[in-house]
Amino acid sequence: MGICASMQAQVNSGSDGSDGALDYSAYINGPYNPMVIDMHDHPNGVYQYTSVNISSAITIKFSPNANNTPVTWLVQSNVIINGIVDVSGHAGSNNGIGGSGGPGGYIGGGGGSTPAPPGQGPGGGSWSGGWGANANYDYGNIYLVPLLGGSGGGGGYSSAGGGGGGGAIIIAASGQFSLTGQVLAHGGDGVGEYRSSGPNAVGGGGSGGAIRIIATKITGSGSMSTAGGGTWYQNGSGGQGRVRFDTFENDFAGSITGTFTQGYQPIIIPTTGQGSQLKVASVGGVPVSVTPTGQLTTPDTILSAQQNNPIPVVVSCANVPLNTQITVSVKPTNGAAVNATGYNTTGTLAASTATISIVIPRGGGLIYVTAATSN
Repeated sequence: MGICASMQAQVNSGSDGSDGALDYSAYINGPYNPMVIDMHDHPNGVYQYTSVNISSAITIKFSPNANNTPVTWLVQSNVIINGIVDVSGHAGSNNGIGGSGGPGGYIGGGGGSTPAPPGQGPGGGSWSGGWGANANYDYGNIYLVPLLGGSGGGGGYSSAGGGGGGGAIIIAASGQFSLTGQVLAHGGDGVGEYRSSGPNAVGGGGSGGAIRIIATKITGSGSMSTAGGGTWYQNGSGGQGRVRFDTFENDFAGSITGTFTQGYQPIIIPTTGQGSQLKVASVGGVPVSVTPTGQLTTPDTILSAQQNNPIPVVVSCANVPLNTQITVSVKPTNGAAVNATGYNTTGTLAASTATISIVIPRGGGLIYVTAATSN
């Protein structure tokens, strides 16, 4: 007698269930909608749920934690989203303040005199003759490991703030993920005003963020969007972000806005030794803090006024193949970004370095490092 057995692969989200069930299935419209999840009591942004069930009447938004981490939902069983989960960036303001990013996203540039500040993030928009340029999202990789939010749009002339970058969210379910509602990671809009004489004051749109869904099965007819933010009185918008499905069975029949990829890549939260990592180790021979702030008001590295251009920037790489093209970008407070490329020719796959010389604008700026990836 023969015995036939079948086995179906299943995702293991790794959730320990310590945050219980996120259950808004019985909520209706009222004073508690939208529901705002304050992330400050989860400094790493990781939530460990037993299940998730969100009714069609509910919108969930987030207050980012001090580390501005992406949102990570680890779920032991099923995820049902009939409402809206929103990690979008915020619009710039007409009082010279850039829009804040969603969780894991970057702030938009503040409006100001010529030239206005750029948006933050690897693809942040800069200043362009009264206009704040739209932000791009052409960094990161198709697997969304690590997960990165969107960049901020550039600030415009006068008081026109750029839009904040869309946030980033991972939802990992050991069971089924079902969506008839929406998951949003939009870039924030830039703001501005029309002027009959002189330059128009227009902030750039923030780029879209990132959405990654990991589940044994993905179903539903809802929508996911990482659209870039718009701009007032200007064609175009911030760059679209990325959407990634990691699943064994994709039955999703809804709409997706953004660069979409799918497969099954099991790493949910990279631990030490997993995933590719880049870090600026030193600038002009001056070591960079192990916990950089990335704020011009509190510089992480101060160079001597006697330092001559070009200045060497040493980049530490982990799990990056040797001879990968590495790009160093410097975004000054005023003016366009400066870029230089090089290769990690020293070391091994596990740990290598690249030394790249770049002409740093007077007054310095924010330094970002990216690696070329195959898309």
